Amino acid sequence: MRPTLVYVGDVAIGLAVIEMSELVTMRYIHGKHIRESDYKPSPRDRYTYTSTSEKEIPSGRMRIIAFSPYGGVKWQTQWQETKSVSLRGQIPQIVAEIEAAAPVIVDLIAEYERKEEIRRKEEQERHERWLRQQDREAIARSISDSQTELRKIIDKWAEVVTVERFLAGVETTARDQSADNLPEIQQRLSQARTLLGTTDPLDFFRSWKTPVERYRPKYPDEEQ
Repeated sequence: MRPTLVYVGDVAIGLAVIEMSELVTMRYIHGKHIRESDYKPSPRDRYTYTSTSEKEIPSGRMRIIAFSPYGGVKWQTQWQETKSVSLRGQIPQIVAEIEAAAPVIVDLIAEYERKEEIRRKEEQERHERWLRQQDREAIARSISDSQTELRKIIDKWAEVVTVERFLAGVETTARDQSADNLPEIQQRLSQARTLLGTTDPLDFFRSWKTPVERYRPKYPDEEQ
């Protein structure tokens, strides 16, 4: 799970040695697969079940792959054996090419970091725009909710004033008529006012939350 590395100066280069496979025609006979090129029919095979198929099998030839182990930096080259040329004779050339690749990888790393920095800045800017948009929407909601609440408070106050006027009218009428049941009426008026609650407009007004009390903007420098 970890790459094998060689270093050219401070530059790491990954190395992998693998055995190549090749597509070969295989014959199935006598319970096993053999290369078709190795099959020599005999009279006793006349009534034996046999079949052929194409299979990937190890070739016995090796391949060396050099690659960039740095995330995001794509670079790779390879050398492989043929039936007539082994890797042993290519070792000096492989070493020279790996050494020559070091400055190329350094340039690729620098280019990748430059692009990553641009990408990070763009991502930060997108996130900042999103945050500002969320802030603007939250401010708009706080203003709308505050307006709605203020209208409801005004309507409630108007309702309370109407009821209070009615109760005051009842009290005035009872006093003017010197009604015998004035104490009872006054008692009922007291109970009604208790149920009605406060009639002080400042109490109503204090219960109202301003937009800033509902939501404090994260970007107060913006013109809202």
